[in-house]
This record gives sequence, structure tokens and C-alpha cells, in this order.
Amino acid sequence: MSDLKYGQTMTAARRFVSGGVAYTLDLPFQADKVVFNNLTEWTNTAGNLPVSVWFRDETDAAEAYQQQVIDSAAAQSFNFLNPTTNGFTTADTSGGVTAYRSLISAVSLADPCVITTTAAHGLQTDQIVRITDLGPSAPTARGADELDGNRYQVVVIDTTNFSLKDPVTGEPIDSTNFTAWVAGGRVTLESRTLTLNNPQVSPYATTPYVPTAFSYDPIEYKLTAGSSVVGSDGDRFFVEIYRFGSYENLGDIG
Repeated sequence: MSDLKYGQTMTAARRFVSGGVAYTLDLPFQADKVVFNNLTEWTNTAGNLPVSVWFRDETDAAEAYQQQVIDSAAAQSFNFLNPTTNGFTTADTSGGVTAYRSLISAVSLADPCVITTTAAHGLQTDQIVRITDLGPSAPTARGADELDGNRYQVVVIDTTNFSLKDPVTGEPIDSTNFTAWVAGGRVTLESRTLTLNNPQVSPYATTPYVPTAFSYDPIEYKLTAGSSVVGSDGDRFFVEIYRFGSYENLGDIG
């Protein structure tokens, strides 16, 4: 059976030597299960924990388990323990795009036209959006017909308000004579390029001009293992990281 998902391998392993304090492990993908094997403590019956297991979305102490050796001679007899705390903390960093579409809660038909969204729009000035779901075609006319289906650049006023300008000429949109807005509408982000110079503006900062490359802010998946997991300073670890091909919560089937 292949361990590929979306063309990527969904298993990984890491090795490290413990510093005896909590350690944050970088994960190559969003893991469903991570197993910490403390190789140094594999035959130690003094109370240390050679195996600690973490499952995604299971954060209570009773939803993690650790193993403790009880027969050092055989090195095969274990107690299964529910630790007093989970021992793990998800430490993912936020990333990606804050928002790419918003619902309209008001349209000020002025010069310039101002759009208000129901929640924070996440836009930046000069990004390009498309206005949709307005006009007379809905079962109940929503008004602002002249805006429907058109592309505009935005000028951010605050977290829920922005004005519109022509994406070619840069002129503010004068909507004083537009059809009255009634209700509804949607704003969809079409381009994250801020200006044609992206984001440099004339005079160009470099000669010849070198545009700033677009960069995407990815989520970084991280898992912090507490001191009960990482054991003592100098303990050697082998870590197994898994993402399942199928992961579904079936709920209470009793």
C-alpha cells in the first residue's frame, strides 16, 4: 500500500537527543499520529517512559497514552499509562490568506463608492476584487446593479470598509447615480498583487526593475513535547510521524 496522499509521502521520522526540557518538533505535514520512542529508556524500570503517543484533536490527558517498562530483563513488559496531563501541545503557526471573500452588509452610493462587509474583509489597498450577487436577477432585487459582476481595486478604510476605484485608471468609482442598494452582495478577492509594480511604485526602486516576488505564508505544523515526554538530558529519541489516508470521526455508534 502506498503512503502517498495528494502526491506527497505521509510518513516521516526524526531523530534527536533530548535536552531534558520541553521540545517543539517541526512536522512536515499535518500529522494524525506522532510516536516518541525514547531509546535510552527502553529497558529502564525506574519510572521513565520509553513510548509516548499523540493523536490529532485528542487533547485531554485520557486521550494520550504512554508506556512504562515493568520488566527490564525481558524488555517487553509494559504498563499502559494515562498521564496526569496530555504531555503534548499543538504549536502550529497561523498562515495562508486571512480572507478571500466577504458578504456585503451595506453599500454607500457616493463618490467614491464605499462597501461595508459583515465581517473583517482581510483586504489590502490596491488588491483587486470582484463584486457579485447584486442587481435585479435574484428572486428579490438587491440593487446596486451597476456594481454587479465588475472588477475593482480597493482602498481600505478599516477592517470592514473599503472604497472602490477603477483597476485600469485608478480613478475612484462615482456611484452617486447608481441604482439604490437593497441587500446582499459578495466581495471576492481576485488578485493579491497590490499594484502593477507589486508592490514597488514609480520611481522604481531598482534599475533595471526587479519585481518583488509573491510569497505565500504557509501554516507551519509544530508539536511541543513536554518534559514528561522528552525524559532526561541526553536521552536518544526516534520519532514516527503519520498522516492517515482516511481520517473520519464516526461519533458515538453505541
